[in-house]
Amino acid sequence: MFNQATPTTEIANDLAEGIILVRDGRVERLNAAAAAMLGADLERSAGLPLIAVLRDHRLERLWLEGGEAELRLRGRDVVARAVEDGLILLDVTETKAAKTEARELLAVLSHELRTPVTAVRSTLEALGYDDLPQATKAQFLQRAVEEIERLVRLLDDLTVDVVPPRVRQVEFAWLLSRAEALLEDTLTSRAVRVAYVGTPVTLHADPDKLLQVLINLIENAAIHGPSDAVIEVRAEPTPGGMNVTVRDEGEPLDPAMVEALFRPHRQGQSPRGRGTGMGLYIVKSIAERAGGHAWSRVWVDEAKNRSGNEFGVFIPNREELEASESSQVAP
Repeated sequence: MFNQATPTTEIANDLAEGIILVRDGRVERLNAAAAAMLGADLERSAGLPLIAVLRDHRLERLWLEGGEAELRLRGRDVVARAVEDGLILLDVTETKAAKTEARELLAVLSHELRTPVTAVRSTLEALGYDDLPQATKAQFLQRAVEEIERLVRLLDDLTVDVVPPRVRQVEFAWLLSRAEALLEDTLTSRAVRVAYVGTPVTLHADPDKLLQVLINLIENAAIHGPSDAVIEVRAEPTPGGMNVTVRDEGEPLDPAMVEALFRPHRQGQSPRGRGTGMGLYIVKSIAERAGGHAWSRVWVDEAKNRSGNEFGVFIPNREELEASESSQVAP
């Protein structure tokens, strides 16, 4: 029960739910939460016509007809429910955001765990062959161990808020060959070959994250680009960092739709599209987390009558990024 020494108005103003009491089509009283959700004046609203306080015909119709509805009010998600003497408003913005974040995390997990789990499964199946040479078995076993270790690191990264980057010197050609091995089934089914264009490059980067970028970009090109084709991969030093690009000869994309492809659950128009539509979003997230960015463009080689799409990331040099961050916080 309410403490008799505490005014009812104070109790109502402590509630997170918005409460609007209505009598004869006018607001008898509302609490602070309702005033905030409606953008109404708490002191001056009493006695005004309901619509003058609600300023939303959807809420007025809900009061007249009864029931419950979820509405967008002043940039917030609100569940409104009509009761006998008024309206109750519940702000569910944070709840919806938490559910969206949870669904997004599950989608990322589903997308990113597929490659290492598939690799381990196929490797273990191969180890069961009786006629497999011992040296080959050792190679397969090492591959399975590497993917299990990467899987553990991936889970750590996805389930811990802040994970220090595991940056080291890494040969780009080695990472690319590993990505090709993990995508062997996809590349074979599409009759697609991966070709590295350029000179050998050593990067100062997180090898796990860069491998994720390569896997997602190459798989995207293999699925949405033409079959029986070559996917060109480049790693080129630029001022302040490195550009890693993957180029296919698919139908050039409409520039207006490219930005949307980097959002969660978005896919291209290819009839071969499959999966969660998270690949490019993950690429973008990894690049931005490293202080860089992801991008896409249409490329054209008029001399050879070739064209297609190019997706890539810019990864800044870690030393320069840390120096820049230090200068920003320096007194």
